[in-house]
Amino acid sequence: MTTTQQDRLADTEPLTPLTDNRAQVMIENPDQVLEITGAQRFWTKAQRSALASIGLANAPTHELVAYFHICKSTGLDPFRREIYYIQRKRRIGKREELYYTAQTGIDGFRHIGQRSGRFIRRVGPFWTGPEDDPAWWTIGEDGINRRRWVDVWLGKGLPAAAMCRIEHYSIAGDRTVSQAVALFSEFAVTKDEWANNPHTGEGERTGNKVLSGLWPTMGVHMIGKVAEAQAWRIGFPRELTGIYEHDEMGRADQEQRELAREDAAARRRTARENATVPEPVIIQGGLVDTTTGENQPGEQDGGDQLSGDEPPGADELRAELRAYANAMGSTVTTLTQRWRKSSGKKIGEATVEDLQQLLDGLRDHAVTALRQRHPDAAEHLTAGGLLVRLNPAVNAWLTTVSRH
Repeated sequence: MTTTQQDRLADTEPLTPLTDNRAQVMIENPDQVLEITGAQRFWTKAQRSALASIGLANAPTHELVAYFHICKSTGLDPFRREIYYIQRKRRIGKREELYYTAQTGIDGFRHIGQRSGRFIRRVGPFWTGPEDDPAWWTIGEDGINRRRWVDVWLGKGLPAAAMCRIEHYSIAGDRTVSQAVALFSEFAVTKDEWANNPHTGEGERTGNKVLSGLWPTMGVHMIGKVAEAQAWRIGFPRELTGIYEHDEMGRADQEQRELAREDAAARRRTARENATVPEPVIIQGGLVDTTTGENQPGEQDGGDQLSGDEPPGADELRAELRAYANAMGSTVTTLTQRWRKSSGKKIGEATVEDLQQLLDGLRDHAVTALRQRHPDAAEHLTAGGLLVRLNPAVNAWLTTVSRH
């Protein structure tokens, strides 16, 4: 009697309701490998492998169970990038813990709401200006001063808030409206502003905050998405509780970068403190390192002032952009096509702020591309470091593409 592969599996692998996926991996065609079926109770082995490639390789089983439930109840496909499960770290006192957040784009909210059968229509988003600007207030027929909202933002600056309404039927069958307002100051992502000190010629923090990522150029669109996502969640709490739009979590991502940067700085300090420094031989003309024989800069030369914490210049950021392109298997021309078209500039004319915004928008993609081949570099990049400071040779991150 021939022993089947499933029989051998049953003899060698202990099975539980969470690991008994033998029937689920019996597929009829290759298109079904990653499909979540109606009778499925947990991720198949093929799906687990795919989840590992998108950042969930080390996720604990209970989090994978929760993510499976979210994907199945919402109908969003994680393998089509319709929904993500993002790991973050938070500090509680002196203790650190990991937590996961389900995130989707605004299209995911619309898909879930429309599939419910209770959705009627979306109204908005609308935008309004600063609180102290009288142009954004109007007196109604009843004599009450009300805020003015516009459905197209044509102002010179950025809006103060966005509003969106979702018309739908309640669970009881009544027609109702769910409305949400998102303040720009609460969701816009900022970073420290740097400027050159005229006395020392070195970069230093000014104490001010400036907008980061896409918020300086696409802030109107992004705050509108935040307001719409909140309106969807108010109207459909059963379907959307615990699920967030990506731009709602921008500040949480910024906090992760700050924590990673602090950890990286602490590791560098520890490494410097534990490093064994050879005794220098003092001769006329300067210091000579006994291990290399090379002259070391003296105190008056300011040689110790350059460090990995110093803000990069435009040339270094352009080199970093080339490193990103190599890591992602692309080119600088391709990655900056949209920016060049919208700004009318060439990449050689980009300012430090322009280049920093481009890199901020591409960083997550570069981290994903590096995670499998260069995990240390991916961690360094997540911590806010530069690839060119980790290895000045930009070709070190080159992705080899096979050609037939």
